[in-house]
Amino acid sequence: MTLGGHEVIRLASSTTGWLADYERALTSTALVETSRQVVLEDSQFIADRAALDVDDARWGSSRVRTGVVMGAVQSGKTASMIGVVARSLDNGVNVVVVLAGTQVSLWQQSMGRIQSQLDGGVKPLLRRVFLPNPDDMTSSRRAGPAAAYGLPAGQASRALERGRPIIFVAMKQVDHLLHLGQVLHKVVFPAAASVGVPVRLLVVDDEADDSSIADDGLQWGALDLDAYKQTPRRIVDLWESRSQPGQTVSEHVFATYLAYTATPQANFLQDPENPLSPRDFVGSLRTPGPSGAVTPRTLTYRVPEGLRGWYTGADTFYGELAPELCVASGAAKMGDEATANSADAENADSASGELDIAEIVDATRAYLVAAAIRVSRASGCLGPTSARASTFASPGDVERRITPICSMLIHPSSAMESHFEVADALQGWWNLGTGQHGDGVLADMADNEQEWVAWVERYRNSSKAVSAAHHIPGGFADDRHVPEWDALRQLIVDEVVPGTTIAVVNSDPNADDRPSYLPWCDADGWHPPRNHSTIFVSGNVMSRGLTLEGLLTTLFTRRSSAPLADTQMQMQRWFGYRGAYIDLCRVFLSPEQLMLFARYADADHALRSQVLAAMESSESLPDFTVLQGHAFQATGKVTGLVGRQLRPGSRPFVRHLNPPGQDTTNLAVVSRHFATAHRSGRLKTDPRGLLALDDLSLIECAALLDQMRYSDHGLVPLESDRWRALERQAALQEGDPEYPLYRAPPVGDQGLDLGSRSPFVIAAYLRFWAACLDRDVRGVFTDDSPPQRWSLLNRDAKRLSQPRFRVAVRFGAGLPVSAGPFVDLSKSIGLDIRAMARDTTEEGLAALWGSREATATGYVGDDLFDASLLGEAPPLHADGTRTEGAPGLVLFHLIERSDAGGIAIGLSIPSGGPDHVEAVSTLRRRGTKTRAE
Repeated sequence: MTLGGHEVIRLASSTTGWLADYERALTSTALVETSRQVVLEDSQFIADRAALDVDDARWGSSRVRTGVVMGAVQSGKTASMIGVVARSLDNGVNVVVVLAGTQVSLWQQSMGRIQSQLDGGVKPLLRRVFLPNPDDMTSSRRAGPAAAYGLPAGQASRALERGRPIIFVAMKQVDHLLHLGQVLHKVVFPAAASVGVPVRLLVVDDEADDSSIADDGLQWGALDLDAYKQTPRRIVDLWESRSQPGQTVSEHVFATYLAYTATPQANFLQDPENPLSPRDFVGSLRTPGPSGAVTPRTLTYRVPEGLRGWYTGADTFYGELAPELCVASGAAKMGDEATANSADAENADSASGELDIAEIVDATRAYLVAAAIRVSRASGCLGPTSARASTFASPGDVERRITPICSMLIHPSSAMESHFEVADALQGWWNLGTGQHGDGVLADMADNEQEWVAWVERYRNSSKAVSAAHHIPGGFADDRHVPEWDALRQLIVDEVVPGTTIAVVNSDPNADDRPSYLPWCDADGWHPPRNHSTIFVSGNVMSRGLTLEGLLTTLFTRRSSAPLADTQMQMQRWFGYRGAYIDLCRVFLSPEQLMLFARYADADHALRSQVLAAMESSESLPDFTVLQGHAFQATGKVTGLVGRQLRPGSRPFVRHLNPPGQDTTNLAVVSRHFATAHRSGRLKTDPRGLLALDDLSLIECAALLDQMRYSDHGLVPLESDRWRALERQAALQEGDPEYPLYRAPPVGDQGLDLGSRSPFVIAAYLRFWAACLDRDVRGVFTDDSPPQRWSLLNRDAKRLSQPRFRVAVRFGAGLPVSAGPFVDLSKSIGLDIRAMARDTTEEGLAALWGSREATATGYVGDDLFDASLLGEAPPLHADGTRTEGAPGLVLFHLIERSDAGGIAIGLSIPSGGPDHVEAVSTLRRRGTKTRAE
């Protein structure tokens, strides 16, 4: 095989067993056995579909493949990343780049973990080239970007020729990417060509929504460096030449870009023309939980270890246990997040209000009591104070003999000055101004003992609530026991308070170091982790990547005037694998913020369900539905986003008409419906129109609308993707009466997109409403004000109040119909049928609903035509729309369009249906012809 003029040596998959070595490394982690197997299986699944063999036709002419893997916040994405790298190396990938964060601490943390877990085999120096050299990256001798990624050409050639992969762990920063790109282009790619080896490059981008999202409308071939964001451009530069955009730099270079993130909203919504946009494959990582199975794939899966092996995320904190784990605090006192239109601005806070020291004190009491309970449960182990005064023989000796690490986080604002303000206030209370560590805590226990005792009872209650929620027989064993106050008070005084430190962690030079949870040694021996028990005050630094071990208590007072779902989701540091002590976890936050987090969780669940379904599909990737809400945006990293509601409105009107004389099918459908009603004696006649007295269910009404046909409107691919996503969200399958939701007929390449004013879109919505009546659909809320989460509703009540639709046809004062299907209907019912003389254009009606007429109770419009014919006064909202439980109306309008007429359609839809707000990129619809065009 020849590529680029060079004879290529085909390399077989690695026989050294990278994934097998990684499997052994995982046994020393906290993951339970089932979870380890799931990580390995998903790693194999993702790698086999992402980094293909060079002969695979799916590469295309660009020789580039892009995709995204979606995890959950603090769920173990790094474990999956390493597994995918290991499997890819087994499959013959010979150059790996891991983009490991935008901060030095995250970069070094990932570098150490990747090396330790990926290099589990014997003699690692003989099986790979690893850069940077970790020995050159210590705090005392950190190499610069040029030296960190420096690789001699001879070493690169020998490694590639002998099948030894080259692995880079790079910081996602412009200078680092620049120097890494130069090494790849000037050293690695030419070295591979010289020895006749194709380059199979895998680029894994950790936290890929952070700095890697490009500005919309970018001209990727432009030479002006100021025309675009540097980081995503430099990532593309790793495999592409700016003189030949849209393909790798050489025919022997094949590149896979794999984006990892828990919040991929911006990745999916960015301009599809951007080279880093996911186009070829997706993956959704699974988490261990109370339900689900390993096979077939579901978002969660059960593990034999039970609660202690579960991922405790949104379903834990915002579900049944929310009353126990989430504590209502006051409104944010430290600042409001400024309106954000970009990733750089979205974390800006402005000072507002006064510091609430009482709130901080109450949360600190909760932490100290919880920490004391954890110390008591680790019987025979050394607490924070005793451990600090001891030395140990080895790191393993430290881990065996000390009590578990405990942490508290106070997240007041992104503003660094507020972190120091909070820390100073807490320190003042802690020491009572005496300078003696803990004097204030002891004084508060003496003066406000009942406040402390109350927390003991709350933890006892939450222990029982966790047992009941997860059906643990007989409650918890001794390791879930909550001692009496006197015993806990002594532990707080002797062990917890003297051994607890207060630390500010942010980007300020005066701040403390990053959390350290590893044993350390000096000449005296080994010592416990420096952060054995710590109260951290922090902001954005804790919002991504860093994990707080043993996090018991979080005080989250941050508040945003324009909240962004992806940004705030990353702040949920209380998520993780905390099942062993979940009864001791507490999050203090405002009711408004709790509501936002719960809605973010529903939107996240809806997106992950879509990704999981697409992961299993062999079809090309759909457009994913990314949800936002009335009170929050999906992301601030992408411009040109608008919100689109699912509900087509209370009075949608299809004013689109077929050309004059070409509406025979629609006229026949409508006339046939009323002819059937006439034959059964169930027809109300009036010179103004007809009303069928047998109403239709949601599904029957949808079927009637789907019979409409237009010469220039039908199936719209983007709408098809949208409703397929909703099918996955509602777990609809073939055979369900609502499946498929969207049934528009194909009309060719030039079909118009009518949006929500399409009868086929309205029909799909009515079917979705019917589907939601029997399903717990996440990410959907009601059309009430304020909206309510659909998953929390009484669905029996919703079924009882679901609407049935009356069907009517409106006549007018125009000429009598003299041709077409309505002529026969006119004869059979003995009524002179006249069309409505409405202004029309080539596209359809010039206006929507017709004139309104005066009645004894006010003006009644055509949207209440059925009520007018029946002499009813239906219940209405203040704006005149129909309330929940009222009948709906489908009103066909017979328009004077030709001798036979034409059909326009208006609907009056009662409230009570499902809704959501979809974040829509205006750029993603560029290829669709709309009515406005």
